[in-house]
Amino acid sequence: MKTSLPSGRQSRNRRYGRWLSGLILVTAMLSPYSAQSEEPTVDERFGLAEQALNEGKLAEGKAQLENILKSDPANKDACNLLGNIALAQGELDQAKEYYNCALDADPLFAETHNNLGVLALKLGKVEEAMTHFHAAARIDPKRADAWYNMGQILMAAGQTESAETYLRRAIRADPKHVGSRHRLAVLLLSLQRGDEAVDLLEEAVKADPASADVLFLLATVFDDLGRTEEAAEKYIQAKAAGSKAPQLPLYLTEAQIKLGQVKEARKGLQALVGDGTADAAIKEKAAALLKELGDDGTR
Repeated sequence: MKTSLPSGRQSRNRRYGRWLSGLILVTAMLSPYSAQSEEPTVDERFGLAEQALNEGKLAEGKAQLENILKSDPANKDACNLLGNIALAQGELDQAKEYYNCALDADPLFAETHNNLGVLALKLGKVEEAMTHFHAAARIDPKRADAWYNMGQILMAAGQTESAETYLRRAIRADPKHVGSRHRLAVLLLSLQRGDEAVDLLEEAVKADPASADVLFLLATVFDDLGRTEEAAEKYIQAKAAGSKAPQLPLYLTEAQIKLGQVKEARKGLQALVGDGTADAAIKEKAAALLKELGDDGTR
């Protein structure tokens, strides 16, 4: 996801990325320590902070960012990242203070407007969230996460036409924004527009072949459309990608039964019945299917 940045600082800010802003964490190489100074430079402190955050060392990363503010209290990037840390730790009031610090330094900081929208949603302030997401998209029309967030809100409110418009804007802003394609496909399915949903999901898989959620959703759409062979293939791919959908093993075995692959289906059903962590309703359904198949694996 891209952010419009002032000239002269664009390269550095691209490297720092956006930690927990909705929300991608960009990995960057650290700058070497300055040979002329014993103290780390601001750039070096940002590098150290980013390394610490990547490693999950929030306190260490926070300390580096706070040191930046001691020498540069109006550093919008440090304020924004500190806001993200506070938000991740559930310190919502502190997060807002840091985000306001970033906007005081740069009222047109699209990234912080988006983050304030996320914070407002956590506080149940939907209108305020929309205001900030609109501001982020207005400042930086290529900011896919802002369009996506607005689409999500409208979708939850049942405003399907507007939600579709915003989700499509997110895809135009960033064709590789898989989340927008996924949510738009869900919306299209609810509107009985399955063929359009398939096209979107197939494009999403091309953009991110390892997206387990997209693969699973595409498999279920194929299943509903009677495209059983394609459904089984995508279920297998979703499983390999690490899908945690509890229904996946059952849906896969049902597809295999339809395709006459009863040995594979029976093996999967036996594994489900013997899985102590599986949902009770899913295990019950698996047991019923096993009974239908019979001891010899034929119906």
